[in-house]
Amino acid sequence: MNAQNSLPPDNFEGEIKQARANFRKITELKEKLDLLTEHVESRKEALEEEIEESLHEAVSHGRDCLEKIQENIEPQLEKVIRTKLEEIDKKMTSWKQESLLAVKEEIKNATPALTKQVLYDLDQVVVEKVKLVKDQVVGSVKEEVGGQIRSALQEMKEDTDKKLHSLRMLVFASIGLGGLAVIGVLMLFAAK
Repeated sequence: MNAQNSLPPDNFEGEIKQARANFRKITELKEKLDLLTEHVESRKEALEEEIEESLHEAVSHGRDCLEKIQENIEPQLEKVIRTKLEEIDKKMTSWKQESLLAVKEEIKNATPALTKQVLYDLDQVVVEKVKLVKDQVVGSVKEEVGGQIRSALQEMKEDTDKKLHSLRMLVFASIGLGGLAVIGVLMLFAAK
């Protein structure tokens, strides 16, 4: 009876073989998991580099857009200023002619003292009108230029926002696909 107790059961050797086979499978799975982990890490680094490159390109593109906007605004601003100055010159010429005609008429009809007073008053009116016109032109030029600048900046902001949104979506999609790949591989190994 003691001899029978010291002998292992018939199934014991089969269990040992099965345990060794399972150990080998676990070792192989661990090696595959290590390889997969390395692959995922390298892919993650590559994606991070791509994202950084895309961000640098977006920033560079934004700078280029700002430069183009500045290049486009300066000629338009110069054109608006020239147009307004031409309008001022025309109005001033017209007022001068009207004023000269009025002054000539007054000189014919008035005494020398009255003529002096009228000329002085007329000069004051002309100065005030010129100042008023200049103030109006400067105000309208500022409004037009400010509107153009705001419009150009708004367009650039919207364009940049769209590109950033697309880039974010690409980043999240890449991260999500990487995560799904890891989960899929893990599930594949788990299924075996």
